[in-house]
Parts: sequence; structure tokens; C-alpha cells
Amino acid sequence: MVANTPLAAELLRTSARAYARMVVERMQREAPDALASQLPSSFANPIADNEVRILTLAESVAVDRPALLAHSVRWYKVAFAHRQVHADYLPASLRTAARVLAEELPGPCREVVSRHLAMAIAELETAPAEFPSHLASGGPMLDQARRFLLAILEGRGDDALDLLLKEIARGTKVADLHDHVLTRAQAEIGRMWVMGEIPIADEHYGSVVMSRALYMLSQATPPAPKDAPRLLALSVGGNLHEFGIRMVGDRFALAGWNVMNLGANMPAEDLEWTLADRSFDLVALSATMAIHVGAAARTVAQLRELLGTRCPPILVGGEPFRVAPDLHVCIGADACAVDAVGAVAAGNRLLSQRRTAHA
Repeated sequence: MVANTPLAAELLRTSARAYARMVVERMQREAPDALASQLPSSFANPIADNEVRILTLAESVAVDRPALLAHSVRWYKVAFAHRQVHADYLPASLRTAARVLAEELPGPCREVVSRHLAMAIAELETAPAEFPSHLASGGPMLDQARRFLLAILEGRGDDALDLLLKEIARGTKVADLHDHVLTRAQAEIGRMWVMGEIPIADEHYGSVVMSRALYMLSQATPPAPKDAPRLLALSVGGNLHEFGIRMVGDRFALAGWNVMNLGANMPAEDLEWTLADRSFDLVALSATMAIHVGAAARTVAQLRELLGTRCPPILVGGEPFRVAPDLHVCIGADACAVDAVGAVAAGNRLLSQRRTAHA
């Protein structure tokens, strides 16, 4: 990691709003056409939009993994392209941010920030303006996944759940429903929202149905034995997404673990209460987007500080860890996974290693 990355990241975090305002003011002078179209309400205004991108840059710089910002920019390209945002808005925003930050940041910080922005700008030029469907073709249980999604999009949540119950009655494994129906349908709902094919209300309704589905399927899992290994699962502070961590927790439960799932947006500072009179064999953290990486790093550090040598292995997961496969090392975690299958495999491996070390 470059020596100046912590300072650069902290300056970006603490001054993100001010830098964003400078970017927009400069765009108004130098690229007024790019600001001609209004951003959709879900992206607020240009200052708030640029602030989020600068905060994402801060997380990318903090661990010196430019792929994190580049991945975020690819997502924005698709989202803006399908919401009638001016085609020059995003590239102008990035180029202007590069100039503003080169002028405002102290000399030692400029190189790493410039490098990350240059990679994002280059990525933007070649990135596609659409994402392919997760349910176009191929894969097991494709028909069930399509019918499950259709029921959600038509507002028939009970029918979607009934489809899962019928599959259980036929002998379909819960894990297969997780992997081939729920996960693919959830990914497709997300893709459809980014592509502007469904409104945010449909995406929210889908999340509610998914939550009901996970709870319903969890009722088919037998209780863990008293001596089962214990997992503490949570989405880090600021991460409002809980589907992934709930899925992971349910899969550990299926594998015979005793799971305590704290859900979404768990502040690292409040973990001391949970850990005061409980012990765990593994902690699983979810960071859905690059902007959550700093919170994941702080949570890992908090766990290490609170528990010292008693700290169990820490497993992290989420899209940033797929984009940058060694990211878990950068933030001090023991392993990472990008899906529920990989999470359980990694968790069992870490548990075995820990037991061997303490034998």
C-alpha cells in the first residue's frame, strides 16, 4: 500500500462535501451542457451525487485498490444511461474531480488519487451501458426463478412463497432454492432497477418478499445442537442491505451452526455489548458496496481490540471482495467469500484451523 493513502483517504472523507461542491461549480463553468439534464430524484442533486463518488474514491484509495472505484463507475454508467442523464455528465464529473483534487490536495496525496481516477475514467470509456439479465438462459431451476420473480413483479407475494412451498413438498433442498431461485431473482430485481425497468417501489416490495421467503425457508432448518459452533453475522454500519448476510446466516444454520444474526447496519461501537457475555467461533461481516469497506475495516479493528487473543476468525463478504479478491487482507480479516456456498466452506475451514491451533 502506498504510504500516503491513509492521509489521502481521510482528507477525501472529511472534505467530500466541499470537494463535491467545487466539482459542480467548476462543471457549471466548464461543462454546462453536462449539467443540462436533471438527475433523477433517487440520485439527489449533482453535489450529493459527486459527494458519494468522492466517498467511494476515499474507500478505494484507503486500501489502494483502484478496481473498487472503477467498478462503481461502471454501475453509474448503466444507471445514468437508462435515466436520460446527459451522456457527458459522468465523464465530465470524473475529469473535473481529477482537476479539482489535483489542485486542492497536498502534494503527497495527489499521485494515488490521480491514479485511481485515471483508471476509473479509462474504465468508463469501455464499460457497457447495460447489464445482461441474470435469468436470460441457463442454470438449474430457471423456470422456477422466472415464475418467482414474475409473481413479485405482479404484486403476488403470496404466490411467490407458495411456489417455494411446493418445491419443498417435492423434495427440493432449501440450499437449492437459496442459490437458484432467491439469489438469482434478487440479482435480477437489482439489475432491473439499475436499468430503469422497474421503479424503486417494486425493488422494495421484492426485498420484503425475499425477507418473508428467507424466514419461511428457515423454518425447515432443524435446531442446532447445544455444542454447535457459534456464528455472529452482521452487515457493517452504513450497510442497509441484509439479504446477503441473512442468506449466509441461514446457510450456516443448515450446515449445523448456531447463528446469531444482527442484520443490517450494525455499528462497530455497539458490538462490545453483544460480546460482553457471549463467545463465538466465527464472525461474518457483510459489506455490499465499496463505500462500506471503511466500516468493515473499522469493525474488524474493533473486534480485534475488544477481544484480543480471544477474537474468533473474521470472515468478510460482499461485492467489493469479488472486485478485489485480496481486499480482506487489506482490512485485517481472515478470509472472504462471494457467495453463501463459499462462506460456509471458508467458515468450516477457519473453524478447523482454529481448533487445530488450540488442540
